[in-house]
Amino acid sequence: MRSNLRNVRDNAPLIALFFLFVIWIPLTHAQSQGTNTQDIQQLKDKLQQLEQMMVEVKGRITALEDQRNVKDSAAGIGKSTNGSSKALSSSAVTSLDNNGTHAASPPPSAQAEQKKSGAENTIDIYGHAQMDSGYDFGQIDPSWFDVVRPTKLPAFANQFGQNGQSYFSVRQTRFGVKTSTPTSYGALKTIFEFELFGTGVDAGQTTFRLRHAWGEMGHFGAGQTWSPFMDPNVFPNSLEYWGPNGMVFFRNVQFRWTPIKTAHNTFMIAAERPGASADQGVYSGRIELSNITPQFILPDLSMQGHFERKWGYFQIASMFRRIAWVDNNATPQLNLGGSAFGWGINTSSNLRFGEKTTGKIQLV
Repeated sequence: MRSNLRNVRDNAPLIALFFLFVIWIPLTHAQSQGTNTQDIQQLKDKLQQLEQMMVEVKGRITALEDQRNVKDSAAGIGKSTNGSSKALSSSAVTSLDNNGTHAASPPPSAQAEQKKSGAENTIDIYGHAQMDSGYDFGQIDPSWFDVVRPTKLPAFANQFGQNGQSYFSVRQTRFGVKTSTPTSYGALKTIFEFELFGTGVDAGQTTFRLRHAWGEMGHFGAGQTWSPFMDPNVFPNSLEYWGPNGMVFFRNVQFRWTPIKTAHNTFMIAAERPGASADQGVYSGRIELSNITPQFILPDLSMQGHFERKWGYFQIASMFRRIAWVDNNATPQLNLGGSAFGWGINTSSNLRFGEKTTGKIQLV
């Protein structure tokens, strides 16, 4: 079979020349007899059809050789160490391209396996430009002029001036990039995202603020993203950027392990950057005693269990940390340093009441 295919392919030019010669003889004879131009055009059309047939024959020969090579390689893989052969099934799919030739494509099983493993390099660029404007009938800390944050409300009359203030802001503008790269250990997924909402020492400014800088492969991940103690899915639809003040909202630098990761159940453990301040600012503004500094010897430990069901999901998370404060002027008679153990539990859920109605619940 192999030699016959090679002979047909090698002698293809001679076969084509023979067809051309057979057509040329009656064409010359017809011209000598004064055949009309319509007959000549018909002969030319037949010649084009023969040339197209030759192209298709070459394509079929190539497809047959590809199928034979696939079977030969499969048989070679199926051989055992003692020289005997194992049965190994394989299939090849051929398709016509725009030129009429056949091209071999991977077997369906291989295509499904590639799709399942995410064996493609992908990049997703997203973001939005957003403006927020409003009128505050009261007053608030000028660094937090465009959010509703109870801790930034005035503690006494006219602390931040007179009532009434118009504001405009583009600090909600956001940009991000997500990538997925196939590796021998699974898909490497990354996310880099930032916005312009300044906090901490940049409070009140329109400046760069990192949201996510995260990499994940298989069951392990590292970088900055949502803390396992948080549930971002309970954030409600709101015109105000900051969201409800009673909601846990925390992105942190962490190393995370997810031993259980299925379509319906997830369990993760993370070692997070330690801290003890909700505002994430400098501690000098929160420690009232002089020469007292915080100390965090161990990372914070967080855990999360997420259970997805038809009616919605239920999530429970916990946080454990060791907090210490050091008296730099301690004496044997007086030492104001000490330590404490901190913990917390966060339970949350989304309940589907209909296609357009979802109840978001959280208890901390």
